[in-house]
Amino acid sequence: MTNNARRKVAVLVASRNREELLCKRSIPSISRQSLQPDLVILVNDGKLISNQSRMRLETLCRRTSLRMLENKRKPGVSGAWNQGIDYLSKRKFRGFVAILDDDDRWDSGHLDLNLRVAETGNANVVISGLRVHGQKRNLITKVTEHDFLVGNPGWQGSNTFIDFSLLVSVGGFTEELASTNDRDLAIRVMRSTKSRIAFTRDWTATWYRDSKDRLSAPHSMEKLSGLRHFWNIYGSEMTMSQHGLFFDRAFNLFGFYRTEITEYE
Repeated sequence: MTNNARRKVAVLVASRNREELLCKRSIPSISRQSLQPDLVILVNDGKLISNQSRMRLETLCRRTSLRMLENKRKPGVSGAWNQGIDYLSKRKFRGFVAILDDDDRWDSGHLDLNLRVAETGNANVVISGLRVHGQKRNLITKVTEHDFLVGNPGWQGSNTFIDFSLLVSVGGFTEELASTNDRDLAIRVMRSTKSRIAFTRDWTATWYRDSKDRLSAPHSMEKLSGLRHFWNIYGSEMTMSQHGLFFDRAFNLFGFYRTEITEYE
């Protein structure tokens, strides 16, 4: 299938001070895609990327078009993603946006499979299997709002493949959330009457948890901030049972007590 015969695909990567991982893990996995994206947008949310790394990244993306932007919005991954959305909006982009975290990796057939599933099933959201490096995980084949109010069954940044117009219509990313961005987006997408969700039912992306500064690290302030803001947004909608599941997960995975999330100034 030629590029003129298919929907366009833009890849969106937000990064903060991870030049080595960009150059050795995430961006090389984009360059190895059997279906090359029409555009790669890299939004820098940290210190300036060195000229040497810029040249390496441009070389890795020589089969596609690379745009490197600085985050001018609220600092954080949501602001960086929204900076990329702004760039696409100004250029009247039409097609799909695939997100890849700067420390994760795609299998070579990831984009091709997602696009085929979208076009075959007339879907505007496709969720693929995101394996956890070194751990077992159930393959995601269905989602409900309940899943994301109390946790995350496996729809995160690096396995998000969404029609750009739908992403814009649900408001992009909530910049007040330093973390839990995936859960918030999932809920808003599922609540949209425009969403048509499909699943690849195959593992094509890998989530790495070896970065010490990852947002999901236990006891990280970004995680605590995200949980607090997520609770402020959705806590009143949860049942008592969901409250318990939400706080149990926050403690078991991240080490935060209920009072740390709900009682703060």
